[in-house]
Amino acid sequence: MPELPEVETIKNDLKKQVLGATVKRVETDWPKTVKEPEYELFASLLPGKKINDITRRGKNLIIELDGSYLWVHFKMTGHMVIAPAEQLDKDKWNVDDPRSPLTDRVNQYIHLAFYLDDNRVMALSDLRKFARVALVDKERLNEILGDLGPEPLESDFTYDVFLACLAGKKGVIKKILMDQDVIAGIGNIYADEILFESGIAPQRRVAELDDKELHRLYENIKSVLKKAVKLRGTSTSDYRDASGKKGAYTEVRKVYRRTDEPCPNECGGVVHRVKINGRSSHYCPSCQK
Repeated sequence: MPELPEVETIKNDLKKQVLGATVKRVETDWPKTVKEPEYELFASLLPGKKINDITRRGKNLIIELDGSYLWVHFKMTGHMVIAPAEQLDKDKWNVDDPRSPLTDRVNQYIHLAFYLDDNRVMALSDLRKFARVALVDKERLNEILGDLGPEPLESDFTYDVFLACLAGKKGVIKKILMDQDVIAGIGNIYADEILFESGIAPQRRVAELDDKELHRLYENIKSVLKKAVKLRGTSTSDYRDASGKKGAYTEVRKVYRRTDEPCPNECGGVVHRVKINGRSSHYCPSCQK
């Protein structure tokens, strides 16, 4: 699932490319992608709307239009791609054109396409069809985003704020880190990486962590996420950026999806995989206590 670094990368890419563009029409082969309003109304309301801003909140992409907002949640396998129309039209695409995002199979699952007034298409590719989009007003957008925790890369996410987020939490730390109501944007990938860098086992309960461990955790939340944004996200699965390319954090991840590989700390241990609350967690039992 695209997490904070992946959605931030897509947001930054789109912001450079589509600000000021106007939506001409919308097409879909899977109307259920649109959560609200019903697709026919959604498609009739968008033509003529200008893209004025693009922001992110947690794992949510928000595209500000004239008088309304396009809310996008990529769920498990979604991502947004932008390219000239001829490079994203599967019926007209020249298979020998290396510039087309469609040369990568992952970009071929286009289920919602926004045709812009400059002959480009902003398209949602989503293998599993779980991604959801809505056209909403400001009040409804605030309802959708209202329960999210603080943004971990913002300057106001201080150590004291972090401690307040964890106060009274009784679950295991891996689950708490992934709770969007506690801290926004962290999912399975970066929770594993953050805990490895902090030397904390994912099964530890929040109440067991001492002040030194909490300080390490706080600092590594920021450092791991910043590095992942700089490297444009992780593409161990279906994530691609807005140009349809893979993220480079894939190559530097320490434990996520590295089951049975030697620990990168060269401690003599190997990376284990365990299930926590139904999700796979990767860690080194020798380094993470």
